[in-house]
Amino acid sequence: MTLREFQALCRRMPLIASVQASPGSPLSPPPFLVPLAQASLAEGVSVLRLEGIASIERIRAECGAPPTIGLIKKEYPGSPVYITPTLEEVHALLKVGCEVIALDGTDRARPAEHLQELIATIHSGGALAMADCDSLESMAYARSCGADLLGTTLHGYTGDPAAPGPALDLLRAAVRAYGDIVIAEGRYAEPIQAQTARQIGALAVVVGGALNDPIKQTKAFARATRRQADRVLAVDIGGTWLRAAVVGPELGPVVRVALPESPSARLDWIREQAQASGVDKIGISSGGVIDPQSGVVVEAKAIIPGHVGTDFRRGLAGFQVNALNDGLATAWGHACYPEWAGLRVATLALGTGVGCGVVDRGRILMGPNGDYPRLNDLPVDGQTFEDLLGGAALSSTPTDEQMERAQTAAKSAYDIVQKLYHPDMVVVCGGVGFAPWLELPCPKSPYGENAGIMGAAMLALDPPASFL
Repeated sequence: MTLREFQALCRRMPLIASVQASPGSPLSPPPFLVPLAQASLAEGVSVLRLEGIASIERIRAECGAPPTIGLIKKEYPGSPVYITPTLEEVHALLKVGCEVIALDGTDRARPAEHLQELIATIHSGGALAMADCDSLESMAYARSCGADLLGTTLHGYTGDPAAPGPALDLLRAAVRAYGDIVIAEGRYAEPIQAQTARQIGALAVVVGGALNDPIKQTKAFARATRRQADRVLAVDIGGTWLRAAVVGPELGPVVRVALPESPSARLDWIREQAQASGVDKIGISSGGVIDPQSGVVVEAKAIIPGHVGTDFRRGLAGFQVNALNDGLATAWGHACYPEWAGLRVATLALGTGVGCGVVDRGRILMGPNGDYPRLNDLPVDGQTFEDLLGGAALSSTPTDEQMERAQTAAKSAYDIVQKLYHPDMVVVCGGVGFAPWLELPCPKSPYGENAGIMGAAMLALDPPASFL
């Protein structure tokens, strides 16, 4: 098969079904994989990605020899490369008639032959070479070695763990650089992700676990349907107070101290509370922008002194820590509330500052580094929402004029959230949000003054996908 012929197949049907089973799965024997392959082919899939000689031979024999991307996973001492690592595997795949042979396309130390030699052997056997890559740099290397096709397959598997979901940014860069020889592969679990890959310009999208691996799917559903802990420490870091409580799942007594001046003192206090309560998981709701993957505060206002750079994961080593901006965390807590679970829920957190968060059917709407909707900084009559609505600006005894202006600003904030996000439900919380003089056409948090605490608790008890 020529590259042009393979591309034509993929343009007619861009979905490639990877028919493989998890190691040790009861579906590993080839006879069990055949019906899975047949099911995909019956729905119009043209190309299969298959692993292992026994499986490839059996599936091709019983399914009419569909075009196959073949590979063999084999580990060799002293090398991290395990996808078709040597000429021995290449020759075996050529012998069973694979039209395309997939192999590790990175420049990592190989157990034997150079990548260029493997690809030359693939070509001499009349097959195409697909390089499974982890970065744009490895794609350039694989192309220089003669690879016909480039896959995003190994992104997130050769270094630091990747963020949840497919490597769409790598895919964009790869398509810009190499056009229609790029195949999207790796963590494609939802149809919208595959559609996005096609819109970006991928020649095809390989989907495996979501189609053909019930063990992987069962793990995902099991993780989503069970709580991650029985008891957690929930921490709310505000501009005035540092508060904590054990939640499991009922809310225990809340303890608080005036916000310590230094990040180290705040971390020490949190660690003491966690150790005293005997929990191993901590949820943290805090002002500022907190990267959900690293647990580091990447941006914050001076209302929490020295907050930028605080590393909750490292500073609380020994505990599993999930930390997020307070508006986002509180929104997540409300989205976990039984009456609103599964809805698009927006939260207006009117406390010392002004927070905002939106959860859409289980997904927190936030920037890639944990950034939140910046409602607090929007201008209103020459000031900002935080100037007019934040407790730090209002003080504990606002004047009639301040209350009137705050009421007007709160209604404007509510209208903006409604018009921008079209939520099913808006919830208000925080000290100002619960002030008797503040009225909005939406419910106040069922968690009362502990909305921030409960948001932090749900980050650890029932975390969103970004933490799983």
